[in-house]
Amino acid sequence: MIKTRSKLRPAWLLLPLSVFYLGSLGQLVKLQAFPDEVRLHAGSSPRLSTMNVPVMRGRIVDRNGLVLADSVWRWLLVVDLRADQRRYIARSHEFSMADIDLEMSPIANLAGVELAEIKQKLLDSSRNYSVIVGGLSSAMASRIRPLITAVRGCGLRLERVEQRVYPQSRTLSHVLGFARDLTATGNKGECGLERMLNQHLAGADGRRITQSVGGSFGVNPAIAQREARRSRDFKVTLDVRIGEVLREELLELQISHQPDWSCGVVLDVRTSEVLAISAMPDYDPNYPGDVPQDESGNLIGHGFPGMWPFEPGSTMKPLVVSKALAEDAISPSQKFSQEGGRWYARGSLQPPIRNANGVPNHDLDWHEVLVFSSNIGAGKIGMELGADRLAAALEDWGLRDPSGLPWNDQNVLFPPEIEWNKRPHWTIPAVSIGHQVQTTALRLAVAYAAIANGGRLNQPRLYQNQRVSPSRQVLPAGIASAVSGALQDMVDAEHRSWLHLPDLAWGGKSGTVEKTHGDQKGKYTTLFVGFAPADDPQLVCVVVADNPKGNDYYGSRVCGPAVRDVLNRCLTESLVSGLRADNLNGE
Repeated sequence: MIKTRSKLRPAWLLLPLSVFYLGSLGQLVKLQAFPDEVRLHAGSSPRLSTMNVPVMRGRIVDRNGLVLADSVWRWLLVVDLRADQRRYIARSHEFSMADIDLEMSPIANLAGVELAEIKQKLLDSSRNYSVIVGGLSSAMASRIRPLITAVRGCGLRLERVEQRVYPQSRTLSHVLGFARDLTATGNKGECGLERMLNQHLAGADGRRITQSVGGSFGVNPAIAQREARRSRDFKVTLDVRIGEVLREELLELQISHQPDWSCGVVLDVRTSEVLAISAMPDYDPNYPGDVPQDESGNLIGHGFPGMWPFEPGSTMKPLVVSKALAEDAISPSQKFSQEGGRWYARGSLQPPIRNANGVPNHDLDWHEVLVFSSNIGAGKIGMELGADRLAAALEDWGLRDPSGLPWNDQNVLFPPEIEWNKRPHWTIPAVSIGHQVQTTALRLAVAYAAIANGGRLNQPRLYQNQRVSPSRQVLPAGIASAVSGALQDMVDAEHRSWLHLPDLAWGGKSGTVEKTHGDQKGKYTTLFVGFAPADDPQLVCVVVADNPKGNDYYGSRVCGPAVRDVLNRCLTESLVSGLRADNLNGE
């Protein structure tokens, strides 16, 4: 009997399985032995996608590390769906207003928004995107999210955004500036430090490359990624504690004298580091739009009087007198006639220069000219100095040099050359008593810091690595010391008892400028500059008030007490401890 071979032998059945096994084994070997080749293949796949990972704007901190500006993640509740796809519009016949109220009421209550506002935006078929409410915390967003999920297709969505926050509120707000909605502006500051530091605070966004499905290679959630890198904290010379003191004293001045505006500056005498700048009216940078408007529609509070120019009045006298001494234009013992209180320096047909009440009628030396604030004496000392040297002195004091800080403060008034040459008997005395010339509170503070610092002038500094011009010796140290002593005597004079402090010796000079033009005629700009302690000056403070109301309009009465109290509080409350040690590490 002949046996026939079956066509279904087991070996034939195993052949396809063997081929499949060998192919799988080869693929595994390839994955293990040549991973770069596989990654290269996957990297060239069209299924790759790149996602930007945003970074938050960097922080600004004061010299002691207190936070001035920071960023936090907040959430917006938005409508973000085409109108024809929203359940309440596309299938409006299925939902009554009562149904919508029932579904939306819990969301409205949690979000703190009126139900009517949510409904109005959900049913608005003319817009595919609109913001309902912003500033929601992550905790609140986590409570609202399940409610939105439960009414899928309603059109609501939670959107994460960066929000800039200012923990110190109104303190130092003008110098700090603010950043608006960072989503809309592309992480940009609008003014002040926030604007000046845009590049530094921006940091670097991260990036993540993902692959959804790559053929036989499966899912790779992160082919490559770059971590977001937030910028380092930017440390400035400002001091929150000194800023709070300055703001409180300016607020008291506003209440007592009701000027149109006021401003103040506090500097470190040794370095001219800016410790505080404040102004009134002010604003809260957390809510920069919530400020009143004047009759012209301007936002009151956003303006920065700390950089506005003004005539310095009698605060110019120590700068002129000290330069006259340094140039040997006058001798220390030289006396100047007070002309009975009325001096026709510019001819009998022109208005005379007058002394204020209380200035003695006998001849005065330079020291007495400063103590009694003699206009006639200062004018005569200016004439001894002469037009060329007086004009050079104004430049030497830096009264119109740009500060190098983040504000446009260069628009100041100086007499043109023709005024010096053609009308010296008019221009020189006027400039010597602080008229026909303008400066700013910051520049005036820098000049007085030089007097208190042994005659050495420094450009103001706001952060450690700021580019500044080299310091200059603008006065011999002996003359600077003598003028500082005269300014201490000015404060201690019997007829200015309100400036005396029993436990602090300090020096300063007042200024009172009567306006003569237009609707400002008869109004005053008043100011005071002071430094303390007298034997080892650490702080210089300038306070300016424009158009004070009431009977008091002299600088020593309106602004003097504010300067006195700022200096006294900062020194007695130990706010300047460690000031001489450089706290500005890093940036």
